[in-house]
Amino acid sequence: MVHVGRPRERVGITRRSLFGGVAGVGATALLAACGTSTAPSAPSAGSRSADAGGGPSRVVALSTGHLDHCLALGIVPVGLAVAVSEATDSRGIPDYIKQAFGDRYDLDSIQVVGQRMSPDLEKVAGLKPDLILSNKRADKGLTEKLTGIARTVQTNGGSEQFKADLKIVAEAFGKAADGERLLADYEGRARAWGARRGTPGTFSLVRGKGDQYLYFGTRALASIVGTDAGLTRPAAQQFDEAASRTLSLEQVGLLDADWVFYSFPGNSGDFTEAPLWKKLPAVAEGRAFRVDVDPWFLNASTVAADRVLADMQRFMST
Repeated sequence: MVHVGRPRERVGITRRSLFGGVAGVGATALLAACGTSTAPSAPSAGSRSADAGGGPSRVVALSTGHLDHCLALGIVPVGLAVAVSEATDSRGIPDYIKQAFGDRYDLDSIQVVGQRMSPDLEKVAGLKPDLILSNKRADKGLTEKLTGIARTVQTNGGSEQFKADLKIVAEAFGKAADGERLLADYEGRARAWGARRGTPGTFSLVRGKGDQYLYFGTRALASIVGTDAGLTRPAAQQFDEAASRTLSLEQVGLLDADWVFYSFPGNSGDFTEAPLWKKLPAVAEGRAFRVDVDPWFLNASTVAADRVLADMQRFMST
């Protein structure tokens, strides 16, 4: 039996509902950290349709970035393709998305249709979608097959494109104005926090991936969030030809910054025991923080950006 995604209640996704579930931050504290200005109201969530004018009602999202933007716009997809993540459960929906939307939407109604780059086309077709969200990085052959099932809208993909991709998804639903309000709200709060902080600081981004360590340049979503808030990156992390570069234990000095944000899942936690790591001023002085790998390093959406911004506000206020 095919389960149609649906909101649990007919309530608009407001600033409070979007951020109320952020781990480690109470709703009241988070709203206070965001300033006193009133955020624009996000769209009301209809029972099944993407908009009141009869827009797409059965959407298959082929990445969690698409899922983020759909939910932020009040749309629950009927299908989702997932990426393998050490921080994601078997249903493929990251914890930060559940925390933001799990008490408002029936996320269990979303059917997993396989892996992001190789979805099960029979499962996709079986959901009878009227819109499929893919991205331009998908294999051309896959794109042709998807368009044979339903109207397919392609986003750009990549962390550096998350703002443009929100616009594409919003326009596909006939919700362009709502997308603009969501983005303006996020950017306004980032600027306001930066203005309150005054003196900018530098921050480093590093994570473990299997038996590798990666440090991130200016294309990373978390880098863009920091820039939006008036923060800067160390000279060694100003590269933009790729999202990340590999890092050896001997190169830990490249991470020197006022603040360090890291995620070392699994055995890569040994990195934090390395003498050079412990000698970093940010580490020695308590300005290095473990973060959730999904919003910080793996997903690309305004929902992920909002979580990163909230984390930065929380950590950097200490």
